[in-house]
Amino acid sequence: MAKAEYRSSIRSKTLIKKAVAKLIHEKDISKITVSDVIREADISRGTFYAHYPDIHSVIDQIETEEVRKLVNLVSMVKEKNSDIKDTTSFLSIICNHLYSDFEYYKMLMHSSFVENFLSRIISIYYEETLSKLLKLDGSDDSTKADIYLTFTTNGAKEVFVAWLQGRLVCTPDEIASNLANLLELCHKIYG
Repeated sequence: MAKAEYRSSIRSKTLIKKAVAKLIHEKDISKITVSDVIREADISRGTFYAHYPDIHSVIDQIETEEVRKLVNLVSMVKEKNSDIKDTTSFLSIICNHLYSDFEYYKMLMHSSFVENFLSRIISIYYEETLSKLLKLDGSDDSTKADIYLTFTTNGAKEVFVAWLQGRLVCTPDEIASNLANLLELCHKIYG
């Protein structure tokens, strides 16, 4: 019986998160109510409150889970190739991950949620890459690396946002390949 309860809990949380993602697509986060979520998820109010105290805790969990998934993907790639020399493969893994549940990610992209989520991902990448760039440069001055990372991470972020918002119609491999080419060109200029 515990296994059935566990599956039911996972199912309920998934329904709630998908409902919140859909509602984020339709209206501002601050306007979403528990009533909206339970109606969209087709669950009871008690089921919602058994898992979450409020809407913001659902959003926090979505954000935390998505960041963890992407960090795990990055770790997987690093284990296979510690220098991440193949930028196209690295970006392809990220793009294919997003594409695997594209409608869900598209819904999340149509909200203010995306800024915080992408900022967390960029922050993780930024911290990891900054030290590597400083070693390459052989310098303690981080100005050049800061400019490079700010330029490349924000450019990549905007490409992902445009893709997920439907402003760029491309396959995951096209996004990965084009971004990798641009990043490699920027890296050559940096070096």
